[in-house]
Amino acid sequence: MSHDQDLTSAYELIYVLAAGKDYEQEARDIAALIRERQPAADSLLDVACGTGLHLSFLRTMFGHVEGLEMSDPMLQAATTLLDGITVHAADMRDFHLGRTFGAVTCLFSSIGYAQSVGELNQTLGCLAAHLEPGGVLILEPWFTPDQWTPGAVHHGLAGDGDRRVSRMCYSQRSGTTSTMTMHYLLGETGAGIRHWTEEHTMTLFTEGQYRDAVRQAGFGDPEHLPGWRDERPRIAAVKK
Repeated sequence: MSHDQDLTSAYELIYVLAAGKDYEQEARDIAALIRERQPAADSLLDVACGTGLHLSFLRTMFGHVEGLEMSDPMLQAATTLLDGITVHAADMRDFHLGRTFGAVTCLFSSIGYAQSVGELNQTLGCLAAHLEPGGVLILEPWFTPDQWTPGAVHHGLAGDGDRRVSRMCYSQRSGTTSTMTMHYLLGETGAGIRHWTEEHTMTLFTEGQYRDAVRQAGFGDPEHLPGWRDERPRIAAVKK
């Protein structure tokens, strides 16, 4: 089994049980934010949708939903979870689906994987191109340079049935680049224990860079809203 497949199999344990992420409540919040800005919105595209956990709830709140994901193991997991929902295999920085939606989301700080301001602008342009006029963007940014604490260690431990997972993360920084080195232990009854290490490199964009990218993509002034669990705010913007 590849490390991507290992992570996919442990994803719900890590983020729901160990980190306490409430996908159902977040989906309700997302739907409310969208409807407050565009009551008629009834279609939604979730970009970088991961295993589809947000979409599993958003599908009950909108008449039509689709997902987009670059990682093949995540894509396969989302396709299985979201039986009957289209999940596109594509990169958020450059995709063309040939249709628009009433709302587009890019959650869980996936936007931080853009490696430069140019890539940030390109990604926002793709998101905007898939929105109807008056459509709503909900964006969950990564940390800003002022919010990032290098040298920190974070850990989580969770279990579910025959599975147990432990994760320990060490954070570093070089200029505006943040790096998280994550060590995982996944134990499953009858399958043994597997260990793997991942390194995630994400860009620490400033609030001004996010604001400029949103405006440049054809949105009105972005709203910075409180985040769900930490100091990362959410961004809501309406396409002109």
